[in-house]
Amino acid sequence: MAGRTARLVLLAGAAALASGSQGDREPVYRDCLLRCEERNCSGGALKHFRSRQPIYMSLAGWTCRDDCKYECMWVTVGLYLREGHKVPQFHGKWPFSRFLCFQEPASAVASFLNGLANLVMLCRYRTSVPASSPMYPTCVVFAWVSLNAWFWSTVFHTRDTDLTEKMDYFCASSVILHSVYLCCVRTVGLQHPAVASAFRALLLLMLTAHVSYLSLVRFDYGYNMAVNVAMGLVNAAWWLAWCLRNQRLPHVHKCVAVVLLLQGLSLLELLDFPPLFWVLDAHAIWHISTIPVHVLFFSFLEDDSLYLLKESEAKVKLD
Repeated sequence: MAGRTARLVLLAGAAALASGSQGDREPVYRDCLLRCEERNCSGGALKHFRSRQPIYMSLAGWTCRDDCKYECMWVTVGLYLREGHKVPQFHGKWPFSRFLCFQEPASAVASFLNGLANLVMLCRYRTSVPASSPMYPTCVVFAWVSLNAWFWSTVFHTRDTDLTEKMDYFCASSVILHSVYLCCVRTVGLQHPAVASAFRALLLLMLTAHVSYLSLVRFDYGYNMAVNVAMGLVNAAWWLAWCLRNQRLPHVHKCVAVVLLLQGLSLLELLDFPPLFWVLDAHAIWHISTIPVHVLFFSFLEDDSLYLLKESEAKVKLD
């Protein structure tokens, strides 16, 4: 829901700096990189590098130049610390200590755990809620869309490339839009299926246009951020409005808690500090904090779907 919007805000801000940060503009970094590439990334030296590179590193797409960037980043960080300066960023990111092939280990693990929580709750939902429940198809699709987004988030934090960055952005956008659609179905679509169908078509058109523009015309981080923040605010406001109108439902407090928690936890993204132990930064902490929130939201969807099923069965008996 809104938490994905906050994540996009942080990513957009980092990406805007990716073309040049303090660390990668330093002459010591550039000189180190040039010498490292000349020494290791051509001819026989390159063959030697490839022969000794672990298979998991090559499978993850780590190149000789990437290794040189990593080594020279730490050379520059060490120089900054010895001279009493603050830790600089490199290509829009803080320096992270790589673990195996994981570029940002804590965020990668946290993204995986978010996806695992979604999978566990999806299995529980499908076990507990009969397929005849009015919200069943929409909730199941939402779970798969979320799983796909967390998969690409894990991949992106494992290995940051143009492709993984775009997939992370686009899949995050799809979750936000599907949460809006989920709210539309719950508030309007059950009584007016044609309205929900038309709204779904509109959202799919919006997503297609959004992805096409960013892929084929220009990858504009500011535009991407503005669109997703706007949709995230619409999503949060719509869910809260529904909650206020349905306070009598015993499970509605779960939805309120999810929306408010996600909005509050989003403030973690405003924190910007070098990673603790070169692993744990504000973004990773935010990812970790959203795991129980996803569990709570799926618990709400389960309770609400069972309530709607009971309500629809009661109407059939009356008829």
